[in-house]
Amino acid sequence: MSKRRLLHIIFPQNVAHIYIDGKKYSRKEFDKAKQLEMRRDKFGRFASSANMKKILY
Repeated sequence: MSKRRLLHIIFPQNVAHIYIDGKKYSRKEFDKAKQLEMRRDKFGRFASSANMKKILY
């Protein structure tokens, strides 16, 4: 299962934790995971340069 869905999820307000794909994220952990997912290329590997992609919601 692809974890790219993380890019399209918005962390809700007034919520301390959220469960996605069986993993519990706090807001800080969620933001870090989302930043790391933005660095992945189309093959799922981390790219050396951190290109800031635009995410359409």
